[in-house]
Amino acid sequence: MEKTQLFVYGTIGDPEFFECLLKRKPKYKAGRLSNYSLYVNPESGYLFVKPDQGSTVSGKLVEVNEKEVKILDLWEDVPFYERETVSIECDSGLENAFVYTQNDAIGISTNVGTTKSRQSMLDEIQAFRNWIDNLLFNA
Repeated sequence: MEKTQLFVYGTIGDPEFFECLLKRKPKYKAGRLSNYSLYVNPESGYLFVKPDQGSTVSGKLVEVNEKEVKILDLWEDVPFYERETVSIECDSGLENAFVYTQNDAIGISTNVGTTKSRQSMLDEIQAFRNWIDNLLFNA
């Protein structure tokens, strides 16, 4: 099964959330996404990134397989979030990865906006994962 790098900056960057969503412990490494900014969606409380010349978003890289990408696409509600390939700056140099963005969304600064509570996010992820497991079990 082919594997690829994913750049995470929010929910999936939390090891507990990642494990709940994909049923395994993540192995992260630090990375930076240049010319993007991080925002909060004021309605959902979830984070998103979109292009912003001169800005940088700190996050993490994690390897995912094809099956996990399909689950992530469902979780990120593609095309609500868009999956695009970008270059990530790491200590070892540039690496290609994909990232979930909302290039046309209007958000507010993470310094001002309120994100969804940790427990609320965990509850949503657990409900989503239960739905996925039921689909797979009943398929």
